Amino acid sequence: MTWKSYAAASGATVLAGWLASTPPVGVVANSPPAPSRSSRAAASPSSDIVEQATRLQARIRRETAYVRPQRNPFQFEAARPDAEAAEAIAEPALSAPPAPVINAAPSVTLAGVAEDPRQDGVERTAILSSPTGVLLVGVGDEVLGRYRVAAVEEGAVELLSLADGSRLRLSLAR
Repeated sequence: MTWKSYAAASGATVLAGWLASTPPVGVVANSPPAPSRSSRAAASPSSDIVEQATRLQARIRRETAYVRPQRNPFQFEAARPDAEAAEAIAEPALSAPPAPVINAAPSVTLAGVAEDPRQDGVERTAILSSPTGVLLVGVGDEVLGRYRVAAVEEGAVELLSLADGSRLRLSLAR
């Protein structure tokens, strides 16, 4: 097809669409529809608004009593009955002695070391990952209340235990 045939086909399509969309003769395009008998028999709009407003006010005034939820979505156990919960709050568990602290591997890992050049050398900050989040520590800072930072080197950090004075060295995983 040539450009002339494209133009002729497009023009014919536009003309056909225009003729199909024009209203029939004798009908005004913007005239409102004739009112039906059912709309005349219906209640006036102002009484309908008043009826809806009273319905909404009655709905707002109705209050429900608080009901304790049957489960806690943040725990994997069933909710305690109210009597058990009151006993647990009233009597703290003093019968079991506290568990002894075992010097296990710390739950802290070295994620990285940041260096800040200074006039008197390089100041290093250790980036530690712990259960409480990311910690940025320097020499002398406490970590989780159990360790003190003794030294921060290029690829490692040395922690001093506050309980027994032992040293723990954390290195970057390579």
